[in-house]
Amino acid sequence: MPEPWLADMSMLTRIALRARAESNRRLLKKSIWTESKQPVVSFSFDDFPRSAVASGAKILEALGVCGTFYVAGSLCGRTIEGIPQFEAEDVCRLAEAGHEIGCHTFSHRHVSRMTAETLSQEIERNAAFVDSQLPGYVLSTFAYPFGDMSLRSKHRLQHRFAACRSTDEGFNKEQVDLSYLRAIRLYEGRLEEGSIKSLVGKAVEHGAWLIFYTHDVDTAPTRFGCSPRLLEFAVTEALHAGAKVMPVKNAMGAVRFAGR
Repeated sequence: MPEPWLADMSMLTRIALRARAESNRRLLKKSIWTESKQPVVSFSFDDFPRSAVASGAKILEALGVCGTFYVAGSLCGRTIEGIPQFEAEDVCRLAEAGHEIGCHTFSHRHVSRMTAETLSQEIERNAAFVDSQLPGYVLSTFAYPFGDMSLRSKHRLQHRFAACRSTDEGFNKEQVDLSYLRAIRLYEGRLEEGSIKSLVGKAVEHGAWLIFYTHDVDTAPTRFGCSPRLLEFAVTEALHAGAKVMPVKNAMGAVRFAGR
């Protein structure tokens, strides 16, 4: 989920947190350069409810593409606020269809609040959960739960994963911080078709890597999800615009990063 906890904080506290986040973004970068002119679009699903599999994955597959599903193993088989979460067999079904399974910690916790030992345990527990369903599968990318991180956690995670995705809005182009990839919320009511068309158009114009993220995919989505109609429109728009649509781990190679 995104940052609902901000709503309960004072204005000064929110300003302080955002100032800290901005500082964290600017430091300890895992920077690479890309000169690729080929636009790439990735669709990702965080701590995914079962609807993201039943509807979201189905839409992607029908259009001949795959996405990234960030799993938090502790949510498996649970129902949270009336929303059924993924089942163990969904992890296998997604991987077999070519989708990427990414890491979102095991317990879906704020990484900035964890000790180094706890963070390591969370990553290993999640890896063990995925391995129990997909023996030998390597979790290549990470998404920060709640979009939250600290310099310490950023440093540790950038050495553990090929890329880490944030919830900060923006495109990934030219100098890209692989430890803090920018993304756009694909939430019902937040993005309309016109906005999606404009975002995809800018990605094409600048040869950028655009990452969308959402949670549930339902005809009556939560405020953190989207409808099947909106997801299908976004994927179709990206394809029609000439962008490559692929999971985050595949996109890293597709944009032809070249170190400097």
